[in-house]
Amino acid sequence: MCGIAGSFKPLGGECRADIVEAMRDRMPHRGPDGVGLWLSPDRRCALGHRRLSIIDLSDAAAQPMLNAAGTVAVTFNGEIYNHAELRLKLAAIGKYEWKTDHSDTEVLLHAYEEWGLDCFQQFCGMFAAGIYDARDRRPLLHLVRDRVGIKPLYFTKTAAGEWLFASEIRALLAHPQVSAEMDLTAFWHYLTFIVTPAPMTLFRNVFKLPAGHTVTIDHHGRATARQFWDCKPAAARTLGEQDLSEDEAVQELTRLMKQSIARRMVSDVPFGVLLSGGVDSSLNVALMSELMTRPVTTFTIGYEGKEDYNEFQFARRVSERYRTDHHETLISRQEAQDFLPLLVRLQDEPIADNVCIPLYFLARLVKQCGTTVVQVGEGADESFLGYWWCEHYRQKYEDVYRPARQTPGWWQMFRTRARAAVPGVSGEDLEIINRVRAGQELFWGGAVCWWGQMRGSLTPCTAPFEQAVECPVEGLMPHGHTVRDSHAVVREYLGSLDGKLVEPEVLQKIPYMEMKLRLPEHLLMRVDKLTMAHSIEARVPFLDHDVVEFATKLPPSYKLQNGVGKALLKKAAAPYLDDDLVYRKKQGFGAPMEEWFREGDFGRRCQAAFDRSVLKKEGFFDNTYFSELLQRQMDGNGGYSFHLWTVLNAVLWHESWIAGNPDCF
Repeated sequence: MCGIAGSFKPLGGECRADIVEAMRDRMPHRGPDGVGLWLSPDRRCALGHRRLSIIDLSDAAAQPMLNAAGTVAVTFNGEIYNHAELRLKLAAIGKYEWKTDHSDTEVLLHAYEEWGLDCFQQFCGMFAAGIYDARDRRPLLHLVRDRVGIKPLYFTKTAAGEWLFASEIRALLAHPQVSAEMDLTAFWHYLTFIVTPAPMTLFRNVFKLPAGHTVTIDHHGRATARQFWDCKPAAARTLGEQDLSEDEAVQELTRLMKQSIARRMVSDVPFGVLLSGGVDSSLNVALMSELMTRPVTTFTIGYEGKEDYNEFQFARRVSERYRTDHHETLISRQEAQDFLPLLVRLQDEPIADNVCIPLYFLARLVKQCGTTVVQVGEGADESFLGYWWCEHYRQKYEDVYRPARQTPGWWQMFRTRARAAVPGVSGEDLEIINRVRAGQELFWGGAVCWWGQMRGSLTPCTAPFEQAVECPVEGLMPHGHTVRDSHAVVREYLGSLDGKLVEPEVLQKIPYMEMKLRLPEHLLMRVDKLTMAHSIEARVPFLDHDVVEFATKLPPSYKLQNGVGKALLKKAAAPYLDDDLVYRKKQGFGAPMEEWFREGDFGRRCQAAFDRSVLKKEGFFDNTYFSELLQRQMDGNGGYSFHLWTVLNAVLWHESWIAGNPDCF
């Protein structure tokens, strides 16, 4: 795990080492164990690296790393878990000199020399990399992000034609020709999805590489994109009970999870597990304990005085059963609220998820205990339909959405019933009917915030959001992302699936939509940024590509049964955990926002931050509407904390990054 940065001037000119060093050194938390800088002989390319030593701690494994001829150079962030097997495969070819004993970076370097970009199909792991290739005297630069987007990679192109890339946006802003401006279209989508969809970021002209993609910049400065992995569902590839019984599926999932966890135990430094007490992290602990001769190290966090939010009792039961080396910490409301300005800086662009707050303090505990690598449970709910709303959307699909699409005139009858106040007809049902009439998808994402009537009230004037969007990489920016219509983003992901899935289609669209947007740009980025803030590497066994591909092929009935999500995963966990823990209601974890707005001065501080904001003054919001929602929340008549938190994140981000006032709350 590291921080990477680089510069490429394909049309000539010399890259400045001092600028790339400055970019690199904006990210000391990503690599406290060493720094590196390499310039090509013609100085048209410069690569920077900050090292967090995990695999092969020797100096020989330092980066940037070059091949023997000095014609290929790589700067790499992440881990390749199957590097030992690939080293044997490459060694058998017999044409590579090995300088390290077991560096996965050297395996990446020689694998690229041997197979080109196809090498990434053979890797099990998480990775973001910049590869400079001057072997044919026509130098080019490749940028790569792993299959599911565990590791981030950002890039931009200056007006002078210089290409820049880095692990964090803050590094790009160290370049004198890169300015911090807000992308207005991306901001529109942020209010919908609480993050920006790749390749957009909230910074204008700064882009993030989508998951499972490469970008190649040739010696003419032309940039093209290629998608090398996409786990798209299809009825033709969905297994039936005659292909794989449920018992067989449980056995195969257990095998794949053991394989995945074993892969992620490859480390030359101490490792452990973030243990919430839920089924996902608890299964991580159980399976890891089978593979270890020492106790698993586990970490849990809670809030002072908020026992209803905390899951200590469940985490302790798992710890006792598997005799883990267990560590706990509590954080206070004041400590958490005072962290908000730093949170805005650490995220680069806002992730409006209050789980980021406890995650930061949990990573701090991991660091204090001398552990460097932790396994986390992200991805299980998305792949296996674990959230409560999966059953909710299934019901709405069956009862409202599909009938309205298939039966002419059905929606008029439904609206007549609604006007007559027939019991069972809700405002949400009417919104679904509106989506059908507009040709829109039912499911937009698991964390959609401002939409429907509330969105119309918040942003009644769309003019401030109007701005042309241009991406310097051919074919990378979907057209739907460039328009002020967040459903167009959804259709870019789901439109090609219509009529090609098993029924109910929504249960196959949900995991795919989450894999395209919420997982890579929300859940995985919160993990990456808040753990790396303390130089901690997080690994995600549920997002091993073998596990994801298996989950995609499963029939939805194996995942969601009688309204219970993650059915297959829970059956796999049953031999390892108590039934009441496996089948208890999913609790989730985050900051107690509903209470925060009612207690102390948090709500007043939010209003003050909003009143100071340029976003308020320039007409992005109906300011009266927002303030009324905030006041109702402060009075205890709320349920709007998610909406308020999303706007507050944008306000604090703009004040800190665009207006230049980091002490903004």
